[in-house]
Amino acid sequence: MDPVTFLLVDDLEENLLSLEALLRRDHLVLLKARSGDQALELLLKNDVALALIDVQMPGLTGFELAELMRGNERTRGIPIIFVTAGSADGQRRFRGYEAGAVDFIQKPIEPDIIRSKADVFFELYRQRQQISEQRDELEVQAEALKEAGRRKDEFLITLTHDIAQHKHARSQQEVLLREINHRIKNLFSVTAGLISLSARSSTSVEELAADLRSRLQALARAHDLTLPNLSHNGTIGIGTTVVTLMKAILAPHEHTQMSRIAITGSDVPLASNSLTSFALLLHELTTNAAKYGALSCPGGRLLIDIQAIGERLHIVWEEYGSPLAAQPVQREGFGTTLERAVLKGMGGTIARDWRSSGLALSLTIPLASLAA
Repeated sequence: MDPVTFLLVDDLEENLLSLEALLRRDHLVLLKARSGDQALELLLKNDVALALIDVQMPGLTGFELAELMRGNERTRGIPIIFVTAGSADGQRRFRGYEAGAVDFIQKPIEPDIIRSKADVFFELYRQRQQISEQRDELEVQAEALKEAGRRKDEFLITLTHDIAQHKHARSQQEVLLREINHRIKNLFSVTAGLISLSARSSTSVEELAADLRSRLQALARAHDLTLPNLSHNGTIGIGTTVVTLMKAILAPHEHTQMSRIAITGSDVPLASNSLTSFALLLHELTTNAAKYGALSCPGGRLLIDIQAIGERLHIVWEEYGSPLAAQPVQREGFGTTLERAVLKGMGGTIARDWRSSGLALSLTIPLASLAA
């Protein structure tokens, strides 16, 4: 707590020294002025708890100094005790109180009286200091409570948002898993149907055996690509590259379409934990091509170019001879749930351009997503 300050004003040095000796105590600062002008200078620079002013001084008298103090906002509330050697007549006291005095002390000064009066103002100022400090502390605590309330509100908003996002992610995950299961069932049902058709159309046992063996190998490769990696402890995919994965995805069509499927460009290795997502995306594109595009008609052709440019994998997928090339709307939306989910998870983008000759598709994926 800051010390308390008193101002002593008297034109005689010996009087100032006597007052100082009587009032000296711990935590009290005594400022001394020999004139009214000097007192005003000290009042403008210091917070004063009490002013003891001699009435009769050359220049500014004690009453005139008091009137100037009452006219200034900074010094208006300072208690004033006049010290006078003159007579204590009523008119003189009235003028003193009118000028702003709270009390009079007659010279010669009685030590106990002046100490008692000074102690009252010392303690009053101390109490105001304590109240001011308590008010400041309460303001700090109130602001801290407001800040805690704001943080609580922000936390609740963030928590609510996170819960909503988690619920949305769970619902999207369920949709994605249903879509994956649907694709897998379709893949095997189509392959099984082709095997049954082959059995009916084969002209000899040897031809049937060779055809069945080829289709079962394709089915086994497709099984390896779709089922084991859906679990966290699957081991399929170690050492797999984009080209080998692409060929495996297209394997079910190799008995009739491979001569019209061309894969060019460079190769990029795949990490085992990115294999499933990437395989599902390629399988989706192949399924579209087999149902609606180049792989669905005898004269169709599929050209795939693979390039690693900068930090991204670029795949250009071009279909020629699609029977629905002029009707792109029929292909829009097919597999979009699965496609969007995989692309979002891998940070990739896809762009389609339906031309008169067929679909041109551009797929880009960060290499880091394939290697992570």
